Amino acid sequence: MTGKYTTLGMYERTTFLNHQNPDLLISIHLNSSDKDTAQGVSTYYRYIGFKPLSVVILNCMLETGLREFGNVGSFNFALNGPTDYLNCLVEVAFLSSKDDEKKILDGEFRIQVAKKVVDGI
Repeated sequence: MTGKYTTLGMYERTTFLNHQNPDLLISIHLNSSDKDTAQGVSTYYRYIGFKPLSVVILNCMLETGLREFGNVGSFNFALNGPTDYLNCLVEVAFLSSKDDEKKILDGEFRIQVAKKVVDGI
């Protein structure tokens, strides 16, 4: 892969989002653990009003065959701090798990993940 990459800190990301005036934000990440037995998908929200979105996305993501790692509230992540728009953090799978890593490397699986996030929205 070649090309120019840009790295933005949390302050720059939050400032960028505020200027975009989004209706919602879904932040998609890959998880990791010091335990190679940790597997699955999890969703995170900060404010109770955003919980329904995170639960629906988690339930849709379970249709990919990933194990449920949970739905976590009051999660302090800079991008899910604003209340001006719905937001949810999705930790798709664990890079530290051999089984999850195989799924992550599969392009069809990544397409399925994107579709399930959209279904949840």
